[in-house]
Amino acid sequence: MRHAAAARAAFGLLAVALLFPALSPAAPARSRQERYELAKKDFERANRLRADLEGTPAEQRMEKDYLGVVFLYRRVYDRAPFSSLASDALAAAAETYHEMGKQFEAKYWHEAIETYRFLRKEYPSSQYGDNALFNIAQIYHIHLKDLPTALAAYEEFLNTYPRSRFAATARDRIKAIKTEQEAAEQAKRAPPPAAPAATPAKPSDGSSVEVRNIRYWNAKNYTRVVVDLEGEVEYQGGRIANPERIFFDLFNTRLSTVLTGKTFEVNEGLLDRIRVAENRSGVTRVVLEVKTGENYTVFSLPNPFRLVVDIRGSAAQVASRETGEPVETKAEAAPKTAAASLPRPPSTPKPTTDGNHTLSRALGLKVGRIVIDPGHGGHDTGTIGPTGLMEKDLVLDIARRLGKLLSEQLGAEVVYTREDDTFVPLENRIALANEKQADLFLSIHANSSKAREVRGVETFYLNFTSDPEALELAARENALSQKSVHELQDLVRSISRNEKVNESRELARALQGRLHDGLRKSSRRIQNRGVKQAPFVVLIGGNMPSALTEVAFLSNAEDEQLMKSPQGRQGVADALYAGMTKYLEDLNSVAFAGEKQSSSEPQ
Repeated sequence: MRHAAAARAAFGLLAVALLFPALSPAAPARSRQERYELAKKDFERANRLRADLEGTPAEQRMEKDYLGVVFLYRRVYDRAPFSSLASDALAAAAETYHEMGKQFEAKYWHEAIETYRFLRKEYPSSQYGDNALFNIAQIYHIHLKDLPTALAAYEEFLNTYPRSRFAATARDRIKAIKTEQEAAEQAKRAPPPAAPAATPAKPSDGSSVEVRNIRYWNAKNYTRVVVDLEGEVEYQGGRIANPERIFFDLFNTRLSTVLTGKTFEVNEGLLDRIRVAENRSGVTRVVLEVKTGENYTVFSLPNPFRLVVDIRGSAAQVASRETGEPVETKAEAAPKTAAASLPRPPSTPKPTTDGNHTLSRALGLKVGRIVIDPGHGGHDTGTIGPTGLMEKDLVLDIARRLGKLLSEQLGAEVVYTREDDTFVPLENRIALANEKQADLFLSIHANSSKAREVRGVETFYLNFTSDPEALELAARENALSQKSVHELQDLVRSISRNEKVNESRELARALQGRLHDGLRKSSRRIQNRGVKQAPFVVLIGGNMPSALTEVAFLSNAEDEQLMKSPQGRQGVADALYAGMTKYLEDLNSVAFAGEKQSSSEPQ
């Protein structure tokens, strides 16, 4: 009990520190709208960091990273307690503490309980009321093994929310707890047996795999859903009409307490909501309620095992659903797009180097938003040079230099998948590009080889390959995966549906040519290793032309020294900028900065 009291006291101090930093005399007074905008940025950053953290293998997660996520969520409440974000943020903070209890210490379960209680007190009519109280009961019951308190919490839950979707489960658990308590009382009163007979051990459900979390990224014409699991499972999916639903059954699984009976209300883009429940014993069903009969693909990724679902709809279809206007044909829509974005008279786009006109060129589509992905980050250092230069640091610096050029020289809107030394799971990177509706995606890496004399640059686009060197590199850049991705049937199907392969190849060719020409000015011995294709996870599922470039071999001492210098890094950024400019000129596309939309949350 003293430990629980201490934990609650510690939580109280933490809550004061997190909830009231704005009371400092030095803090400037802000309007409600300004406070909302700051809270919104905190909430979005917290969601991103939480998704990245939950995509990291459990053994590599850091307690301080979880606490940083909780801090941001609590600051959302501090900055804008009047907004709809506040209850969302407190619920997310409680769920994060809930997970921390499993990862680290039992004190975090107590902090989850206190946060759920605080949420119910501050927002008694919020959508999280029944979920919060049910989770309090679950934590006492399943994690803390405090049966009397759990029983009281379940009974309070039934009295308060008798029609909740969790009511049947609560009744079953009340019955189970009372049965267990009665058995314990009878055992105390009964005399001990003279010679207890050996009984076989009751099998636990430890052999089943826990469904740990569900993450999603949602845009108007794209949604990616990631189901995080404790280990590999078999699954099957399908769709049901009226209303439209996509579902997946995960076999030999059990739900984490955080997910029990949980519904994710999305209500925008292609997705209405996500539901998850144990459909029958040992089978978890994930249901995605979609707007209409959208196309979808699914594949799995190992270590940690997760199921990735990509749902796609055309921009025209989404616009039609939102406005009620008829869907324009692509031929009708194309002239409007060109006229809106070109500051100079249009000219005919050049064909690809193979002499073809892709759909993007035929429609005169333009480029305005570019996502740059600095590879690796955080605990994932990437390759390390002979004197210690780490790939993650090198590519982040090059990405910043390239982004500055694209923004200042072309007026493009640049988005980074990471802006500091943090780990971002591979599937999150292209999902961000899709969510932001990017027009181009470039992932920047540095290579390595067992042969120390190997130097040069090479650029890849997503496709199949039988080249053993390309497959070896893909396996290495696919970070935490221990399997070659070409062995996974789901991935093969997803790669085969890549609609941007021709434009991605053109982008890779433009980048590779300028990259080699630019770096040869620094060293004539740098080899042009060419444009290649390989199954990189970071490129799978992209809605835009995308490429991955290896700008140097850090295993080579000369390349490492070149990349340690500011001049060498700027040379790479200049060359990549020249490659992108070449691609845009061939596409007859002029990048332009899109105007940022501000929120209209009530003042």
